[in-house]
Amino acid sequence: MTISDLFKVEYGQRDYTSKSFLDDKIGKIPLISSGKNDHGFYGIFDIEPFYKNVISVTRTGSVGWAFYHDYDCCIDDNCLVLIPKIKMSDQQMIYTSMLISKDRYRYMYGRQVTPARIESIELPNIPDFVNKKKFPNVHEIKKPISNKKFSFSERDWKWFLISDLFGVSGTKTTPKRKLEEIGNGKYPYITTQSTNNGVEGFYDFYTEDGNVLVIDSAVAGFCSYQEENFSASDHVEKLSPKFKLNKYIGLFLQTVINLEQFRYSYGKKFNQDKIRNTKIKLPFDSKSNPDWQFVDDYIKSLPYSASI
Repeated sequence: MTISDLFKVEYGQRDYTSKSFLDDKIGKIPLISSGKNDHGFYGIFDIEPFYKNVISVTRTGSVGWAFYHDYDCCIDDNCLVLIPKIKMSDQQMIYTSMLISKDRYRYMYGRQVTPARIESIELPNIPDFVNKKKFPNVHEIKKPISNKKFSFSERDWKWFLISDLFGVSGTKTTPKRKLEEIGNGKYPYITTQSTNNGVEGFYDFYTEDGNVLVIDSAVAGFCSYQEENFSASDHVEKLSPKFKLNKYIGLFLQTVINLEQFRYSYGKKFNQDKIRNTKIKLPFDSKSNPDWQFVDDYIKSLPYSASI
């Protein structure tokens, strides 16, 4: 069975190749373009919906990513659109999207994503477990912990040195081959990658205590909060808090520190000395200390906080 047995494949809408005319047409209909983040979401505009219950496949930029859209939308011609020929469940559409995305290694500048190449992708029979998979209630997932409203603009902020907030040290380097010999488990293995919160597998082994921040000092200076005990690859630096840290404050600080990423690259590493001397701007309390209670309350007021 191939994609062509299940889907009609066409180019997206040429009307939205150029988007400059949409600047003053903000509305409610999503426009999907070529990108691997946020399901290719480009923006919401006052436009007539054209697609629903289709799969988009990026063909420019980050090529080969496939996303299922079960809502009214428009999709520009930086993508291919897969329209089902038969009735397919949400589970089947998502499963097919994942299989197509796994095939993206086949494409590059000299081998572009085309209808013919997508149509020829061979698919296995859809396993029974796919249709039995239950989706969580999106409305429940989106709930905040608190319904209180907080505003950053009403707070005073000032700069704090990271070294005043954290002890900065290295982690014990654990070769991946050692972990593979030990076997899979529940403890994350943290590397210098900036996807999946830095996690590259779970093993029955750890060297570092959790509830800390870590920073990649080899590539792009990516910071992540690690709630659980973990092991790490080389060039993973650890920020041990000098205050009472929790996951809500940790995720806030992760976001703030990652605003510094533009300063660093493979040739200019975010090493321990640079981390210690970096300043971040935080709201402060009446004693001029970071107002961690406000940060905690603010994160808990955001959508999805109940699912963290």
